[in-house]
Order: sequence, then structure tokens, then C-alpha cells
Amino acid sequence: MFERFSGAARAVVVGARDSAREFDHRTITTPHLLLALLGSPAAEALVAHGVTAEAVRGQLADLVAHDPRAADDDAAALAALGIDAARIRAAVEANFGPGALDRPLPDERAHRGLLGRLRRGRDARPALPRDEVEAMRPPGGGSSGHLPFSPAAKKALELSLREALRLGDHHIGPEHLVLGLLRCGDGAAAAILDRLGTDVEAVRRDVQERDRRSA
Repeated sequence: MFERFSGAARAVVVGARDSAREFDHRTITTPHLLLALLGSPAAEALVAHGVTAEAVRGQLADLVAHDPRAADDDAAALAALGIDAARIRAAVEANFGPGALDRPLPDERAHRGLLGRLRRGRDARPALPRDEVEAMRPPGGGSSGHLPFSPAAKKALELSLREALRLGDHHIGPEHLVLGLLRCGDGAAAAILDRLGTDVEAVRRDVQERDRRSA
């Protein structure tokens, strides 16, 4: 597939890798592709809809560092019910010793009680793309070696090929990468675009219109 990439599209892939290394992430994910696209010829269509590098960087940092569903699922579930998890932990540790809540439960008890019910309820709701969020956590040992693509990033690249074929183009350019990324709804970039209030369909129309005018 990569032999179909134009020089500008190849530069986006290299830029995504550099973005992952800049953030010390261990995998190239969809937000890294999005950031790289904002430095490409396709950036104009994204920026016109409020998708700027600064905004994406801010949302990426928040997604990785501050989203409670990404960092502590049980705490988020308790908070949704108005229960202060920190106070519960302090009370339990005061009675049963430090780290009491961190001790593993026997398998037959793992899904009983309040936390078990909360986990089952949590699993029923749409979740953030945890694989990409986890991949963007610092590896702790640098990221100077080969960086793989996350499954969602691979899917976005594959969808860019489909977009190029749909439009009758014989190459994959940055505009096709944008369209593929917008179609990939299971990556962290989709969550970032949603948080920014981006009208994905409007961006798609804009990208395609700009591509037609430049043809």
C-alpha cells in the first residue's frame, strides 16, 4: 500500500512517527497522524473547522493524563454515583491497613458487590479507545527505536486507500489520509475531534471539494 503514497503522504507518516517520539509514546496512534496532517497540505481544511495543532495537542494531553476513564475506571464509576473514592480508600485503609483495596480478590468474588456491578455497568457504555490511550502513556525508557502503528492507526491508513479508490485517484495523498482518519471512528483521534465539537461530515465535504478544485 505504501508504494501508492505520494511524497506529501509519506511525509505525514514520518511526521506522525516524530510526533510519537516527541511525546515519548511507544506507538504511533491516530492523534499522531492527526497532528502530522496539520503540518501537511491538507491542513487548511482541518483548520477551517477549528482543528488546530494547539487544540489537538491540548486534547491529547488531557486524554492521556486527566481523563478518569482512562486512568481509573472504578473511581470514575463511583464518581458518577456521587461517591468519593478517595474518602472510601482512606476509610478502608484506616481499618484494614495501607493498600487494602489493592489486594487481589479471589476469582469467585471478582464480580460481586458494588464494584462488580459498577464494572458490568461500565462495560455496557461506550468507552474511550483504551488501546490507543494506553499506547500513548510514556514507556519509561524512551522511544528512539522502531515504533509500530496502533490497530486504529493501521485501519486509518487502510481506509485512506479505500478513499483514494472511491475517488478514482491512483495515489494516496494527505487529503486521502484525512478522509481515512475521519472514517476511523474507533481511534483516539475520533475522541479528540468529538471533544473539539468537530463536524466530521462537514470536514469530509470540505476536503473532497478542495480536492476536486485542485484536480
